[in-house]
Amino acid sequence: MIELLLVRHGNTFGPGDRVVWVGRGQDLPLVDKGREQARALAGALAEAGWSPTAALSGGLKRQTEHLDIATGGAPPPERHAALDEVDYGDWGGLTTDEIEARFGADEVRAWNERSLWPERAGWPESRNEVVARVRALAAEIASGRHGERVLACSSNGLLRWFLDLVPGALDAALAGGTFKVGTGRVGRLTVEPGATPRWSVASWNLPPDAPFGSDSSDATRKRHG
Repeated sequence: MIELLLVRHGNTFGPGDRVVWVGRGQDLPLVDKGREQARALAGALAEAGWSPTAALSGGLKRQTEHLDIATGGAPPPERHAALDEVDYGDWGGLTTDEIEARFGADEVRAWNERSLWPERAGWPESRNEVVARVRALAAEIASGRHGERVLACSSNGLLRWFLDLVPGALDAALAGGTFKVGTGRVGRLTVEPGATPRWSVASWNLPPDAPFGSDSSDATRKRHG
């Protein structure tokens, strides 16, 4: 059995900051709260005796910094393009109010509630391209290339697509509004390697100080069988 811990990087905005959409084109550092979230994960991993065999990250400093704190630099974060954040195109760097004023509230709501790709936002990747890179990384992990305990850091826009590795899990999470991952929070997937890897969702969107809890929701009980 191989375990995959998926963590969303910690906070990049502090009290009073102008909160904007940050994707692949906005390379913000963690703020103090974000570093606190990473330290909380580090403490939980140490307490559980869970040492990652690989620490994989997208290329932004908020991701690599989060992993470096969480692992103590051992193993050092390894850049993996499959974990790059979704590029929000013309939405990047704007507040939600600004996006709604320029592009309409319907497209923002469709993404936030149903993960539907906007048509007028200039996102450079399609949904299929994002899903393809998630599946390529999943195949690598299932092959054992990264060892038995993989810690991976990315963003809320990308992480939800890992649920799609388990038939029905993403649909259930979308229906229940449970597909998002909060800043610093963690999901845990497992895979039984083989000719047809068997993925399961053990938990989703758990706090960084309790990343190994279980979740009995439909989204996490479904399994490829």
